[in-house]
Amino acid sequence: MVKKGPKGKGKKASVAASPDRKPQPVEDVVEEAQTQLLFGNYDRAMEIMRELSAAHPDNAEVLDIYGTALAEVGQIDQAVAVFKRAVELSPYAGHEKYMYLSQLVDGPESLEYSSRGIELLKRACACEEEDAQYAEDLRGQLCQAICSTVETMLNIPEFLSSSSHPGRAEDAARMLEEAQASSPQSPEPAQVKASLLVEVGGREEEARAALRHSMSLWYVRPESLCGGDQDEQGGGMEVDGRDGTGAESHLREGCAPPSFEFRFETAKLIMELEDDARDSLAILEGLLDENDASLDTWFLLTLAHQGMGQIEEAKACLDHIEQAISAYPADAEERESIRLLRLDAEKIAKELAEEEEKRRRGV
Repeated sequence: MVKKGPKGKGKKASVAASPDRKPQPVEDVVEEAQTQLLFGNYDRAMEIMRELSAAHPDNAEVLDIYGTALAEVGQIDQAVAVFKRAVELSPYAGHEKYMYLSQLVDGPESLEYSSRGIELLKRACACEEEDAQYAEDLRGQLCQAICSTVETMLNIPEFLSSSSHPGRAEDAARMLEEAQASSPQSPEPAQVKASLLVEVGGREEEARAALRHSMSLWYVRPESLCGGDQDEQGGGMEVDGRDGTGAESHLREGCAPPSFEFRFETAKLIMELEDDARDSLAILEGLLDENDASLDTWFLLTLAHQGMGQIEEAKACLDHIEQAISAYPADAEERESIRLLRLDAEKIAKELAEEEEKRRRGV
């Protein structure tokens, strides 16, 4: 979340330097730190920003970038303190600090910060006329910010309860419509809407329609999955342009793939909303092509194969998980996570054995 450089040509403050060196303008040093962040050189960015923030403790832009560096290296408490100071210094400019704060704190406080960031983004979108590409980027950021806010709502217990908070689900749905309008080609608003409708309950058909619309913006069913009895019966995920290019890739040609996490959530929603998990299998196998060390992906693939009645494939996935767990070095927290994963794996193994026995007996 690196900010676009300032457009103004006002007088620049300078960073103190040794007597034999010319001082660097603050904006140049900030730009250098931003570059280091973009290339993942967090230690260098931290070094630059520590020195700069010490020299300019009341410069909101400096604090914005310093807070970003702190957040990226996992120093959450320090990042929150720095961003809050930036809010005090410049409450009506710069949406980035609010969006970062919304990710670093929990519950209603997170929603408050995201709401303030969204308002600033809306103003920026309305005012930006000079740079068309920057305006498009801002609209994309607005879309992401709204979707993130609704996801935060979904993670707050009882926040969408019709009894305690009547109308909040409808408010969230309207927010997602605004997000889609700001970035029509983004698959995120429709997928978050599907999650929202699942959470509300009793609106599975609407949730399926929202998920299918989201997938139509980036997903093409591989040719090997088309046809067959299930398609003839109308089952499975049907998305626009499913014929695609005839290639086995499930990514629509010319579209940048959504994030790994987004596609993982897509696969989960398909399994929850659809009787046919073939599209989930295609997505999960694509994710493993990118990162075959993701145990969560292997575990979900096991469940998908199981749901499709593909017992041997499910067992093969389970074997892979067991092998990975046995060789996995871990600290105390990770060992507890692995213990729970192992319990889940053992439960699935038992279910698979029972299903295989039923199949053997012809039950």
